[in-house]
Amino acid sequence: MGIKLSKRLATIASLVPEGSFLADVGSDHAYLPISLVQKGTIKYAQAIDNKMGPFLRMKSNVEGAKLNFNISCSLSSGLDDLKESVDCLALCGMGGSLTISILEKEPHKLDKINTIIVDAHTDLSQVRQKISQLGYHLEDEKMVYEDKIFYTIMKWSKGAPLEPYNLDQLMFGPVLMVNKGETYLEYLEAQRKKVSDILNKGLTKEKRDYYLDIYRRIAKQL
Repeated sequence: MGIKLSKRLATIASLVPEGSFLADVGSDHAYLPISLVQKGTIKYAQAIDNKMGPFLRMKSNVEGAKLNFNISCSLSSGLDDLKESVDCLALCGMGGSLTISILEKEPHKLDKINTIIVDAHTDLSQVRQKISQLGYHLEDEKMVYEDKIFYTIMKWSKGAPLEPYNLDQLMFGPVLMVNKGETYLEYLEAQRKKVSDILNKGLTKEKRDYYLDIYRRIAKQL
């Protein structure tokens, strides 16, 4: 019986190119690579985690699924021990600043990476800006709502964008802005309410102008 993925992990899995060699950074239970191999989407993967507890968990799960030949488990940080055959990265379940630091630490290791899938929980504008500066463009973005949290999942493909992303695109996502969708609109409404609550508090003129600009940008997307 195959692994049943959460809505968030299933969405991430749907963005992994068929036949790619995946490295799942921060793999934890290794549910993502196990599910993808079991379904035949990919044949090989590397599950990476830098903590002993998650490493032992994923190793046990890979062994339990009898996929030792297909999935290698690494106790390492970021891309330190990345296998040469890897052409797709998944960096999910971590903050935006950590995502950026992993990608920036050893940029030469991105030479053979055609796809980067990111599920950053913070600093989305900075993540979009940095990955585009590394020579990738946003091929797809999906938003899911699970356990009372909005998750933005991005699929980046090799090749810089035709034009640098503007501020609205960095803030809201160039693909999400075009496709919209019910979950995305619900997210914008939630963000608008959050910013509105901030504006109703006592703010300095500088901060008020800053949040007013954000509020107007959000409203423009609705």
